[in-house]
Amino acid sequence: MKYYIDYQYMPKGAARPLDEGDVVAMEANDSDGFALIPNVGDFVSIGATDEHASFKGRVRSRLFHYQRVTGDIICAVNIVVEETDADWGNLIKE
Repeated sequence: MKYYIDYQYMPKGAARPLDEGDVVAMEANDSDGFALIPNVGDFVSIGATDEHASFKGRVRSRLFHYQRVTGDIICAVNIVVEETDADWGNLIKE
């Protein structure tokens, strides 16, 4: 099975994530072994790329969409990261 994982950013107080589409896209498959993805309530920090700005927040939701494509099954996972007022200095000591 192939997995496609998209992270989307949701500003604090917004009703839904921004419409810019995926912020961070990942691909994994069963032969790659274990792929760790954050759960609802986990804190996530995503660094900037050439195409996207950095952001951080707490996972608000995860949506798993399974689809059969020419005999294979793919799973598209959408993870929404919502902006939070959390003090990140209290989450980790660097």
